[in-house]
Amino acid sequence: MSTENTSAPLDGQDPNERPDMIIETPMDKERARPKTHFEMMLQAGLNKPELSGSVLGAFMSAEVFFLSREEVTGENKNAQPLLLTNPAGAPMVAVFTSIERIPSSYIDQAGYGVKVQGATVVRALQGTGFVVNPGDELSFEIPAEGVEILKEQMLKQDPDAEA
Repeated sequence: MSTENTSAPLDGQDPNERPDMIIETPMDKERARPKTHFEMMLQAGLNKPELSGSVLGAFMSAEVFFLSREEVTGENKNAQPLLLTNPAGAPMVAVFTSIERIPSSYIDQAGYGVKVQGATVVRALQGTGFVVNPGDELSFEIPAEGVEILKEQMLKQDPDAEA
């Protein structure tokens, strides 16, 4: 007799034969829910790639966070942002849409959060890309070449601004 496609209970079976289950708690669902305008735009862009230009525009005006190894103050404006590497081995600055999306393991490495506008991140980077919400469902990355293109676009929009 086959037990295939039956609703027999799993009791008494080898636990290794049980299907893997992911249990999502109410806290996980709450954390995953977009909380800012930029996060809503990002979620929409992940579902509709044709909105990627709108997502980048929203990023440029959004307030985002990066982590620094040193405290950034009025006297000390030199930030040492947390650098990650993407699967290709390229350096990427980690940027977050909200404090809640920062993994605690990253805070252990760089314990000072700095709030800036997305365009400020783009202006500051040289030869480095950035990743928004690394490891999160609401995530995307722009490689160093993409950062240079964004800087050029910023200059075209405002020729008096320094990229």
